[in-house]
Amino acid sequence: MNTPLAICAPNLGAVSETFIQRHMKDLLPNKVVIVANSNKKPYCGHWTVDAPSLVINNIEVTGLKLGLKNYLGRKLFKQSNQESINLAIENFLKHHQVKVILGEYLNYAFSYFEIAQKLKIPYFAHAHGADVSIYLRQEKWRKKYKQYQQATGIITMNQISRKRLIDLGIEEHKIHVIPYGVDTPNEPIKRQKNELIRCLAVGRMVGKKAPILLLESFRRATKNYPNLQLDYVGTGDLLPAVKQFIHAFQLEDKVILHGKQPNEFVLQLMKKADIFLQHSIVDPDSGDEEGLPVAILEAMGYCLPVISTRHAGIPESVLEGETGLLVDEGNVEEMAQNILELAQDFDLRQQMGLAGWQRVKECFSWEKERKQLLEVMQLA
Repeated sequence: MNTPLAICAPNLGAVSETFIQRHMKDLLPNKVVIVANSNKKPYCGHWTVDAPSLVINNIEVTGLKLGLKNYLGRKLFKQSNQESINLAIENFLKHHQVKVILGEYLNYAFSYFEIAQKLKIPYFAHAHGADVSIYLRQEKWRKKYKQYQQATGIITMNQISRKRLIDLGIEEHKIHVIPYGVDTPNEPIKRQKNELIRCLAVGRMVGKKAPILLLESFRRATKNYPNLQLDYVGTGDLLPAVKQFIHAFQLEDKVILHGKQPNEFVLQLMKKADIFLQHSIVDPDSGDEEGLPVAILEAMGYCLPVISTRHAGIPESVLEGETGLLVDEGNVEEMAQNILELAQDFDLRQQMGLAGWQRVKECFSWEKERKQLLEVMQLA
């Protein structure tokens, strides 16, 4: 069986990884195989791909009987286990006659890079967010990333991460900036002028998404414009703090928590919303950062003006004053003022929404991302 492309990723079916889902399903239909670490719920297993797949956690390693109570026994078991897994991966790639490997996340996919080198298969590493923020700060990973100089290429989603990889020592010609792409309606969404202004936030409730800062901005705006509602889609470690904040400030009648939802649900909310909110920051504890938030691109594609922060790749997508309004990280007062400004100006919301739709059609369509990825990997 001749399969041009293998996509190697940590998860199969994670709700939050819509960009990887798109790569697996639509990049090269019927000509792709998948290698993933896990497809188990609750984090994974929410969608699947109609393609040959090898799930690492489902591989049964047999033939090794050691007493694992001693350090040497555990070390030998781990080594033999990894060798068996690598052999299974190699056989899977050989069986499908894979011609190119796309590894999702620089840190996770490094082991596949080593396998690709052994099998002499062209390898492209795709950076996404944490791998070019948290892990790039760690000496262990900096040393490993430098070995990507021997890869066929590195793909990343924004100019900031490109510069970081160049500063690390990767040659410029190896690095390709290809922004994420999304689907957009063929015609711009038309909205009615209503007294109630619906804001929408979408994202995991983790440090870099700063949900409490977003809620504080929204709370301040409601003091001057009570007819605001916030639909919040997502869950995560900070959900208890989010619920506590909402209760403490008596926002239960203004904030609706939808929990984790599929992309189709989010897009339906985008059709009904008036403003999209996202307060991304550098996580003060871990240093985690965004790459290029897909939810912002989708919101622009659905004619929503965006209020967000000058963080990571966001200013590369949101044109300040044209498709949305940006503030410095942590500036809840200015974000609240921006919410007020757009809530009170229907024409400005329409103007920015239309500009956002046009920008996504021109610069951030899935068709454009797909074309660029296939050309870079010489699969077009």
